[in-house]
Amino acid sequence: MFESLKNNPNKPQPIGFVEKFAYGLGDFASQMLYTPVGALLIFYYTEYVHVNIATVATIMLLSRFFDGISDLVMGFFIEKTKSPYGKTRVWILRMLIPYFIAMVALFAVPVGWSDFAKYVYIFVSYNFAITVVYTAINLPYGAMSTMMTNDSYQRSIIVIFRMLLATAGNTLTIAATLPMVRWFGNDAFAWTKAFMVLGAIGCFFFFVTFYFCHERIASTPDKERKGNSWQAVKGLFRNSYWVMLTCCMLTIFAADLVFSTANTYYCRYFLGNQELVGVINTILNVFKVGSMIIILPFVLRKAGKRFAVLTAAVCIIFALCARMIDPYNATLAYVAVAFYGLGQGFTYASLFAMIPDTVEYGEYIEHERHEGLVYAGASFGTKLAAGLGAVIASFVMNAGGYVNDAAQQTAEAMNAILYACTLVPAGLYILGILSVLFYKLDKIYPDVIKELGARRARKAVLEN
Repeated sequence: MFESLKNNPNKPQPIGFVEKFAYGLGDFASQMLYTPVGALLIFYYTEYVHVNIATVATIMLLSRFFDGISDLVMGFFIEKTKSPYGKTRVWILRMLIPYFIAMVALFAVPVGWSDFAKYVYIFVSYNFAITVVYTAINLPYGAMSTMMTNDSYQRSIIVIFRMLLATAGNTLTIAATLPMVRWFGNDAFAWTKAFMVLGAIGCFFFFVTFYFCHERIASTPDKERKGNSWQAVKGLFRNSYWVMLTCCMLTIFAADLVFSTANTYYCRYFLGNQELVGVINTILNVFKVGSMIIILPFVLRKAGKRFAVLTAAVCIIFALCARMIDPYNATLAYVAVAFYGLGQGFTYASLFAMIPDTVEYGEYIEHERHEGLVYAGASFGTKLAAGLGAVIASFVMNAGGYVNDAAQQTAEAMNAILYACTLVPAGLYILGILSVLFYKLDKIYPDVIKELGARRARKAVLEN
């Protein structure tokens, strides 16, 4: 039964277009949950549910600690998973229905409840959606790329497909949500209806990923693992390149979430129309896609992933600071965000392509392969960044005296909104640059793969 759904480890390489595209659709679906949490959820809470922005931000920050624990737990679950449907891909199938429920629950806060009851609901629904469901579907999804191939360039191309489709998911979700909300009645329940539609689409895309993508690279069987789980975690932190990469992802993704969280408020109070966030997001993503398709493959071949990340970060810092010149100028905002998109195309695709390389390096130094834990740690970094990004933006705005749904904000509040989408993320990008200054894995990766291949060959000889 369901033979056609089982994992096929003998699928030919290199990986074909259909499988790459199907893998990318998984991040399209992920963005349909992740993007609204970063860019729209606080706006929904404050403007439609009418709760305090600082209290919500605190709930989201506290939830990130639970999220970190869930990442590690899920990493161990992946390590222990044995299924004819694959070690990682089976989790995509298992989490389809919970994914839909989580999407709807996030945007179904009962507006008639007391503030305390609303906060309890927000805490529960947020943790169910992000701490449980998003972790259980996105972490295995990301780890699956390490098991599809061990060729570094092929992985980079897979990740480019992932980022292209993620960008499409990000763009369409942001562009469609507010018009859908308006079409459904522009009240709190309209958000619930909109995310019923988005949740159903996301479920379909995740199933396509599950059906067409297959694992080819074998992991270390449990019986051959030398140490316990704690030893595996300590080994993760001995992987210096994983540590550098996780720190870089933490700061850069936090910067992007600070920017995207504040951007809706910037469009409303500086440009005079909150729906312009869809235009700005579309411009950003068009240039992001363009840089990934036209420029990035060449840069990766000639200069490597580290160079791509550093160059992009500098471009984004200048783009963020440019908005300060005339924050009320929509044309300048559009030009600045175009350069932001050029840089973001490099950073996202390169960083996600670097994670699988650290899996191989971890196996090289520890003699054991831990896809689940490597992705658990990296996922914790990105989700902590999401929480920190929303919290930083919220606290900056709250410190400036931002008032929910006010027709006009004070000068201090306006400055706070502006700083939250310019100088604050620029500072975080500088920290990201510092994190990967000494990253050298691009240069030694061919030797790492050569040694791992030799070990497997020796092992095969001994077994025979």
